[in-house]
Amino acid sequence: MSGASARPEAPPIPWGLVGGVVALQACLQLGWIVYSTYQPVLLQRFGFTDLLPVFALLGGCLGLVVEPLSGALSDRHGDQARGRLLPITVAVTVAGLIFLTTAALLRQGSPWFSPGLPWLMMLWVVAVQWASSPNLAQLNEAVPLRSLPLAVAALTVSQGLIGAFSGDLARLALGLGPAATFLLGALVLALGLTVLRSGRASASRSFRNGQGPGGRRRLAAALGPANLVQAALLLGLALAVGGLGQILLELLPRLARSAPPGPEAWGPGSLLLLCSAIGAPFTARAVGRWGRLPCLAGGILLLAGVLVVSLLLPRGPGWPQLALLGVIHSLVVTSLTATALTVLPPGRSGLGAGLALGGTGLAASLVRLGFGAAGPVGSGPLLALLAAGTGSALVSCLLLAGRHRRGMA
Repeated sequence: MSGASARPEAPPIPWGLVGGVVALQACLQLGWIVYSTYQPVLLQRFGFTDLLPVFALLGGCLGLVVEPLSGALSDRHGDQARGRLLPITVAVTVAGLIFLTTAALLRQGSPWFSPGLPWLMMLWVVAVQWASSPNLAQLNEAVPLRSLPLAVAALTVSQGLIGAFSGDLARLALGLGPAATFLLGALVLALGLTVLRSGRASASRSFRNGQGPGGRRRLAAALGPANLVQAALLLGLALAVGGLGQILLELLPRLARSAPPGPEAWGPGSLLLLCSAIGAPFTARAVGRWGRLPCLAGGILLLAGVLVVSLLLPRGPGWPQLALLGVIHSLVVTSLTATALTVLPPGRSGLGAGLALGGTGLAASLVRLGFGAAGPVGSGPLLALLAAGTGSALVSCLLLAGRHRRGMA
């Protein structure tokens, strides 16, 4: 009886494909570091200082349109063997060519480069955003559903480590100079695409040989009114969680209090992201055991509680609070990503990923608009934003959970 009632063993995770998806996302993240480091430098050098506020908000506003659109279009061909790989390849190639073109024109000092610079920057942002949603959607195609949080945790580890060292990487880019940095950025993007294609090929061979789960590629289900409401709730959830993430990573370090001791280049945000990367494999197991939406709601409540305590401490958060916040951050990020890939109807993981990416990106732009890019912030506005973000996120979680249960019934 015990053997009959035992939970069946999950099919193996195609780690080659997971590694390829994570590698490409890591290379895109490194590309964003290059872009964000040199965007204000080049705009000022070529006389576009008045465009700095516009470009500070451009990424989030474009992402709200581009990332859901690219994910939804990739869903239409997600049942085909290379349905998502083609748009990813085209978008990453375009982004790499823009980096190469920029490096060459900067070295040559071409006279027509200056008027075309803002358009090249905008095209690069669109190309990178176009690749992100289809890339993430590949996880839901091939990874067994029960094992999806573990695969997503690998992504959380990568993003946390790169984010923790982003300040050092930006200083390294400035030291290399723009031409060499853009050339290196193009090579990094090419490497990420190569690793993805290799990992996808190895996963396909395993599927053919009967060594893998065979994937879950399906025709994209039609979206009815109820599904559109689910999509809107997911977008609202991503906006709220993105706002909470900005409090954690951008605004909390700017609180007008002393930070815990550490390396001069490492602020609270870097230490927090490092703890998030370390904690991701453990929080992923919790998500796999207790469910994506319950863990997301619980993580949001924990995050809000620890943030309130940290904001009310006379000297701000210390090492114990930062470590705890980092682990909770990994729980929220992992459960949000897994939720976005699975909460919409079958075959719509690209749209779900795009809504999550677009919502969190827009939240970053809105917080930057409201609080500025630098300078100290007070605890009062942070508490107000924390209350609004926590309430909105919890309401979205509850409504999504209710609709998901009704859809499964």
